[in-house]
Amino acid sequence: MALPSSFWSKLLAVPFAAALFAQSGCVCGPGPNQGGYDEEFKDPPKSLQNVKFIESEKGAPEVVGCADGQREGFADMTKHKRIAGCVARWQGVHSLRDKPTGRPCGDDGDVCEVPADACAPGWHICGSDGKNTDLKSHTTWRACEKEAGPGKFVASMSHGQTDELCPPPPTANTEFPCMESGYCSEPVCCGEDCQYGKCRDAVWRGKTRISLGKAEGCGAVTSERNGGVLCCYDGPGDPAPAGQPAAGTPTAPVESGGVEAAPGETGGAAPTGAPTADPTIPDSTVSPTAVPGAAPTTVTAPVGADPTKAPAKK
Repeated sequence: MALPSSFWSKLLAVPFAAALFAQSGCVCGPGPNQGGYDEEFKDPPKSLQNVKFIESEKGAPEVVGCADGQREGFADMTKHKRIAGCVARWQGVHSLRDKPTGRPCGDDGDVCEVPADACAPGWHICGSDGKNTDLKSHTTWRACEKEAGPGKFVASMSHGQTDELCPPPPTANTEFPCMESGYCSEPVCCGEDCQYGKCRDAVWRGKTRISLGKAEGCGAVTSERNGGVLCCYDGPGDPAPAGQPAAGTPTAPVESGGVEAAPGETGGAAPTGAPTADPTIPDSTVSPTAVPGAAPTTVTAPVGADPTKAPAKK
């Protein structure tokens, strides 16, 4: 039996209306992601297994930034004195804001009690205070994306202020939480394996990337998938060996080559060695500087703790 034309008109109107609703809805950043991003808890972040990290020279932990005395991210310590990427292993699930125990650990040392133990004394996981200015004053979005190296290194802040799909743009007073899972819970990160989510404004307007995968938010990470952490130097200057004062004013992120600032940021270059007077320093690239000594080496990441086998630890 032939169906009336009015039936087909109503049927075709349903997907059309749905499309209009989707376009008018609140969506942050570039729009829906592929690969099951919207399936909460069924969306694990990418594993770090078999990543070939670029390692720095070994050195004093208080200068290197990693408790085991060697970096796996931001390996050029002449260009990136105040931020380090440190790979570590821990058992089960932990928050990136778990208080450090003071027990040194890392991929070249012992298994960590908590992620923060991967940072050397005098350093902390970036974003621990919930302020985006912490990470912004230690590096730039271009360095975060292009110079951290292979893998991904996470900060201890979710990239959204709440678990709503579209939080408002942050202000200087915004404090970011460290949520366990769900929308906007994923931690901000630097490195070649970090990706853009739906909301890109947490640290750098339109240029903030994350460890994509809502199953592991900032407050519930495994070392198998989020075992690289971003460590920021505590002091006002550049780090120095134990017993020596910090090296004067900090090396500020600078812009070179006429590169445009990120959307919403101010342009202009800052001279090398200029003090970080404004915590909202514009995004930029750092001027190239040679790495002293031996060339960086590569290392294959260890397999971290499997969250399906290790008991969760709160």
